[in-house]
Amino acid sequence: MARPVSSLALVTAFLAGCGTGDETDSYRLVPVSGHVTLDGKPLEGAKVLFTPSEANRPNTPGVDVTGQEGNYQLMYRGRSGVAPGSYQVFVAKTVDPAALKISDEFKDDPVLAAMEKQEALITQKAKSGGRTTASFNVSSSFDRDVTSKGAVFDFDLKATGKKK
Repeated sequence: MARPVSSLALVTAFLAGCGTGDETDSYRLVPVSGHVTLDGKPLEGAKVLFTPSEANRPNTPGVDVTGQEGNYQLMYRGRSGVAPGSYQVFVAKTVDPAALKISDEFKDDPVLAAMEKQEALITQKAKSGGRTTASFNVSSSFDRDVTSKGAVFDFDLKATGKKK
């Protein structure tokens, strides 16, 4: 009876020592998360992409899509996080203007009133078969450094597409 137990222990020890053979499994990753907003409001469904600089070793691009509260948590090859280093960050989403509701407290603001008129024109053109669609793209790029402890980065996009 001792023989099957020792054989089982040997097989278990052998399998525990076997990895996938992929060098990237050994990369030390740190957590990177945060929130994306559009004009201060949570932006769901935005793509967040961290592209490492060429000097980063190891080279670990990270990606996620924001949740309902605008939250994201970077992933690299199914693992949480990225390696410390410098990154170019790209955040983008196609937005439906109808989803951008103007609060009553700002209804007298001339800039917001102009935006609301523009939204109405875009929607009207889209309904009448015009070439303009009722959605628009917002995107921004940022430079960020991820430390050895990880990082939390929040990004606020502007409806005009300008970076903050």
